[in-house]
Amino acid sequence: MTYSGFWRRFGAVCIDGFILWIVYMILMIVPFFPQVLWIIISTYYHVAFETSPLRATPGKALLGIAVIKPDGRKLTIKDSIIRHLMSFISSALLCAGYFMALFTEKSQTLHDIVADTIVVKEKFAENDFWQIFVAQSKIIFATDKHSDIHVEKKFDGQSLEELYSLYQKGILTEEEYNRKKEEYLSRI
Repeated sequence: MTYSGFWRRFGAVCIDGFILWIVYMILMIVPFFPQVLWIIISTYYHVAFETSPLRATPGKALLGIAVIKPDGRKLTIKDSIIRHLMSFISSALLCAGYFMALFTEKSQTLHDIVADTIVVKEKFAENDFWQIFVAQSKIIFATDKHSDIHVEKKFDGQSLEELYSLYQKGILTEEEYNRKKEEYLSRI
């Protein structure tokens, strides 16, 4: 596991910031747009992506990094909310919380330490951010049993090969792969 460096993380923050800035500018057209709604939208953006199979926002994924727990698990919704809300404190401290990544053993920021997360280098073979974002949105709003539910892919005639490919790319865990393989084989 290779920890991400400061500059790669900074670049990811800039990309995500630009994406969110575009959304913000569009929403500013709405009269009396409340700032608290902006915090909710920003938090939702990070939570939906960081808890998805990508484990990364578009900015992070484009620069080849992902957010995980130190034991390699994917973040829960709670982990991601804590991490994102603490990032506001990292910023409020004249960005000192971000600069901590330069001096900590695992390149962790203040919000990583509080949420018990790490940012690692990751290779993304297939960057289908928006498809996963929409699927993850449906999961977040449809149920509170998030940790057991993952993005469902529709399989065509090459189902087992595609399923194995998702497993190889790290989108499915071994347990998910075996469960989905059994489900698929039982339908044949």
